[in-house]
Amino acid sequence: MLFGRRKPGYTTTVDAASDPEQVILELQKAEMAAKKKPKAEVFDIDAASETARRLKETGSMFDGSAAKLGEDVIAAVQKETDALAAKQAEAQPAPEETAAPDAAEKNQLLDFLAAAPEAEGDPYADQPTVTAPELPKLTPAQELAGYIRSRSAAALVTSHALLVSEVENADELLAQMPEDPQCADIVSRTGAKDAYYYSSANMSDNYAMIAQLIEDKDLCAMVAEMVRFNARVYPSATPLRYFRRSPYDLIQEAIEQTWQSMQGKPEYADIEELTNNQNERFLFSTQHLTRRYAKAISDVDEWTD
Repeated sequence: MLFGRRKPGYTTTVDAASDPEQVILELQKAEMAAKKKPKAEVFDIDAASETARRLKETGSMFDGSAAKLGEDVIAAVQKETDALAAKQAEAQPAPEETAAPDAAEKNQLLDFLAAAPEAEGDPYADQPTVTAPELPKLTPAQELAGYIRSRSAAALVTSHALLVSEVENADELLAQMPEDPQCADIVSRTGAKDAYYYSSANMSDNYAMIAQLIEDKDLCAMVAEMVRFNARVYPSATPLRYFRRSPYDLIQEAIEQTWQSMQGKPEYADIEELTNNQNERFLFSTQHLTRRYAKAISDVDEWTD
């Protein structure tokens, strides 16, 4: 009995007692399995022929007999290629090894170079050898001046108390500095609590004033002096946030406490407060600015070009 669709000339005989549906399923599985079998690799005869031709040109004995006998042509070609490479390697001479010079040869070479005559035509042969002059030895006062300069370069003034604690004869050396031209840049200024030294070559006088006020640690005097300075020099009022910047670095609470402490003291009677049109608080000195003028220069223009 025939079941299912078959190619022409294809028949299958089955047992009559078998389940027809089961037989059909088995036949379909067999067909699907046959379709999944990998196809045999296709041998590229053109590539093999080209390889064989090149091997013959280089002296290979490959004649294609392996392909005629059904052998693996690729393996045969690889075998012939390896044999040819080995043959060519044997024909080439081995490279000569260069022995490293031993210690005796090196010494002979150095002796030869030392005994060699000077080169002729040297453009610098007639020039005398110049030796760098020795630096003069610094005096103790000059060494102390160098210490003050290094601190000034780091934005620090040097108190008299610090110098006395670190140098045994500091007062004597400080007295010698005005007479020494090498120490002409060392300047002193007197603060509320001590005298301070700095190098005018490394620090401006204005910054030295600020640094001295900070070293005195008198916040009321520091705020009053800076407000008066800004009003006199620029002129301008000083915003309270100004003291939150470097080198003051005060927190807002410290600024408020300082301003409260200044109010009511006669020495700070000229320091007053105003608020500009952006509701920002300023301090100014009536010694140098009127309130009207301070308010005018503190307001911010509400228009731009």
